[in-house]
Amino acid sequence: MQSTPSFMHDAAYTEIVSSMERKLGVDRPETHANQPQDKHAAHGVLSIPSELIHHILKYLGNSDLVNTAVVCPSFRFISQRVIYRNVKPTEDMIIPCLRCFASYPHLASCARTLILADATRHYDVFSNYFNLLRSALLNASSLTDLTILLDGPYARYLHGCSFRLRSLTTTLDWDRDLIKLITEQTELRNAMFGGKFVKGVVLPSDTLTKLTRVSASPLVLATVVPNRKIKEVELCLLQQALFNDDILNTASNILAYSTGPLTALQIITRLSDAPSALAALKAITKNLPRLNSFSFYSSDGAFSQELLEAFPEFLSGFECLRSLTLMSRNKADALYDKTFTATLVPRWHASCPSLQSVSLAGSIWLHNTRHGWVTLADLEVLLRERRGLLLSRQKYWTKADPRTISLEEVKSNLEEGNEEAEQGNQMEQQIIVLRDSLLQFGGP
Repeated sequence: MQSTPSFMHDAAYTEIVSSMERKLGVDRPETHANQPQDKHAAHGVLSIPSELIHHILKYLGNSDLVNTAVVCPSFRFISQRVIYRNVKPTEDMIIPCLRCFASYPHLASCARTLILADATRHYDVFSNYFNLLRSALLNASSLTDLTILLDGPYARYLHGCSFRLRSLTTTLDWDRDLIKLITEQTELRNAMFGGKFVKGVVLPSDTLTKLTRVSASPLVLATVVPNRKIKEVELCLLQQALFNDDILNTASNILAYSTGPLTALQIITRLSDAPSALAALKAITKNLPRLNSFSFYSSDGAFSQELLEAFPEFLSGFECLRSLTLMSRNKADALYDKTFTATLVPRWHASCPSLQSVSLAGSIWLHNTRHGWVTLADLEVLLRERRGLLLSRQKYWTKADPRTISLEEVKSNLEEGNEEAEQGNQMEQQIIVLRDSLLQFGGP
């Protein structure tokens, strides 16, 4: 996937906009000297299907895309689609970006992903900023992923936009205007609601019917999750006082009403002392014993050896947990001690036999039926060795004379082949489990 462009850092932005102005009005006249050369040079390339050219241009840098845009009208159109597909302006370029989208609808319609920080911290919010924001978003008709980190009751400026989002990340207030916006977004599948919760706001039961992944505070989750097919939840408890057994018991009990069913839970909080943290975690297994994936991110505090050694008591409450992820910003805590954590993983597996993947701040461990617990680096070595073994076996059977092969040898080869196939499938499945355990809301 094309990474988010940073073209708005330099003069490339001005050059693109000026070329778009020529596109809307009158293109810059070609001189007698360069006209035949440009036509002959582009003629052969333009015979290639535009979809293939678009795929090729995705691998170019932004400066090269700018140069490509001025070759000819056809290249200009394709380059625009690539340049403006994923847009993340820096804070000082948010206003120019919005002006560009408001003035040139055909450029705004190229955008699929748009990430906007809160520009009100640097601009006078009463100088038509919100009207500019609305004009720009009304033209961004093809948006599927929107991040708008704008704090406050401003969701009304997004009403009536023709885009149909699949992913929304916002810090707008959870108020009636945001509910109206959500009602319009019938294709929403992934959402992060980080704004202030306004009491008394009711979410209609026929909204968010396609939502499967949500990140929010307990109050918002209590409104969104019950009776919806939510499969993955990120629970934000950024205040340390919120991470206790009473709140976790209430929150996990609410999450149990998902009709997804809920399979993955991720918690972001600040760790307190080990006994209270363990009590809070045990409230999760009480209400959500059938989770497949559990992730815990500590934004403050530390995973102590005492807490990690007590984890078997917590993990034993899960019935089918496959993936466990523990992360911390504190580089001095026990998660970063690889020697210590290596001794813990087998003990955790003994208390939770379904466990296949353990991702820690300092290491990643995967369980293999033949080799036991191995690191991700070890698994890559095993996969290479397996490929070499399969290749050598294939060469042997290709060159072998069928008249000299015994029945026992054929039977042995079939058994070894089935075992190797099972091992390969397990390794591939573990990679999938590891990937799915790192939810899109955060992760290392």
